[in-house]
Amino acid sequence: MNPQMAVPSTLIGQHLPQHAAAVPRLSRQEVVPLARVELERFLALAATLTTDDLRQPTDCALWSVKDIIAHQASHVLALTRLGEFMDQFNPLNFRDYSARRLNSLDAANQRQVDRRADWSLIQLIAEMRDNREQSLAGRQRFPLPARWIRLGAPGFDGKFSLGELIDSIFTRDMWMHRVDICMATGRDMTLTAEHDGRIVALVMRDLDRRLSVKLDGHSTLYRLTGRAGGEWLVGGDAPAGAALTFDALQFNRLASGRITSQQALEQGLVKVEGDADLARRALDNTMVLY
Repeated sequence: MNPQMAVPSTLIGQHLPQHAAAVPRLSRQEVVPLARVELERFLALAATLTTDDLRQPTDCALWSVKDIIAHQASHVLALTRLGEFMDQFNPLNFRDYSARRLNSLDAANQRQVDRRADWSLIQLIAEMRDNREQSLAGRQRFPLPARWIRLGAPGFDGKFSLGELIDSIFTRDMWMHRVDICMATGRDMTLTAEHDGRIVALVMRDLDRRLSVKLDGHSTLYRLTGRAGGEWLVGGDAPAGAALTFDALQFNRLASGRITSQQALEQGLVKVEGDADLARRALDNTMVLY
């Protein structure tokens, strides 16, 4: 696949975007540094929050800001040792939540939050800080045979490996929850092209794997603005027939399922150019695991 494919200049302006399939995969050497920076930024944000901030509702319908921090504290602990990881994601441990019609992923996550319901912000931050080095090291120590196990996720028609979950999706999830907290509390999010831009580029790489099937060989240009943004061709090898322009954070709200494609259109969060039908098909299938 040519990473510098020619596309209509009316859609992309004067320069050629990268094809999302050409975004380099996350290397093992990047895993811990990327996770470390994200954890430090998440902790720095959490330390600024007030009691009123913690009560604010978020894009995650069941959770307040404090609940999100509890969820992330649990994920940090999950990677400290295999036994903790297995306990947190063992279906036998959240049967009561499944009985409340929560899917397996939501049940596991809600159990994490409920177990910390009475904790203070100071306690949650301390749990993350006290376990961060062991958690970061745990990403490298996770047993190799287990890393190849492939799983599905509720509401998502693709498969992912435990290795992808540990190396990439956990970090992406923390990043997205940092977006949630900033939006819920009105704070500006710390963003750099080197860190946040890399996370978004990896989202685009995963999105391309999905849309290369969903768009039947057609391609769409995603133009994401802001420090974490960029321009990518997504889908097949054909020239882009449509272009979608988002703020990078709003794009990730769509890709993570926080908002629907219809909401993105109705709220003016996306600018559509070119083939309207193709653009809508791309929007409706803009979904990546976080």
